[in-house]
Amino acid sequence: MAVHEAGHAVARLCLGLGTLEMITIEAAEGGAITWRFDMLDDQTEDLLASVLVATLAGRAAEEEFIGSVAASSGGGPDFSDLAQATDLAFRMEATLGFGQKRPLLYRATSEPALLLALDADLKESVDARLETAHATARQLMSRHGNAVEFLAAHLITHGTLEGPGLDHLVAQLREAIHQ
Repeated sequence: MAVHEAGHAVARLCLGLGTLEMITIEAAEGGAITWRFDMLDDQTEDLLASVLVATLAGRAAEEEFIGSVAASSGGGPDFSDLAQATDLAFRMEATLGFGQKRPLLYRATSEPALLLALDADLKESVDARLETAHATARQLMSRHGNAVEFLAAHLITHGTLEGPGLDHLVAQLREAIHQ
């Protein structure tokens, strides 16, 4: 769990996705991180693709450091990283105007799984986004393995990191990431 959450945090730092406020392996649902966006950026395709990478980074960290992954990549089935990543990739393709095919066709539905089952092109485009984001997350975890291990070790020792202690660790991580 520590490696998983450290993967999310390191990816967010590498991708410049806001400020990390808390990271824990002691939450009722397991591990969790909270962060805030420092400014209201437009939700561009690049920004959402980065969020997708960060969402899959916990799974990528598990693969990179443990050699296997937990079911659903954290959380229950409906709130897992995989569920969130698939939902975001679906929205990017079907409703936000970033579709690789038919970007102007708005395909909102209360049953994305049904639409994915019926529309092979949409399913392929969503899967391609997920695969690309996952590959990028794996590269980040490999490139910044020392930062992931450093943060995971602190999580194992302390359970929850927040406040000035977390700020100090983040400063150290930023330095390591930018070397």
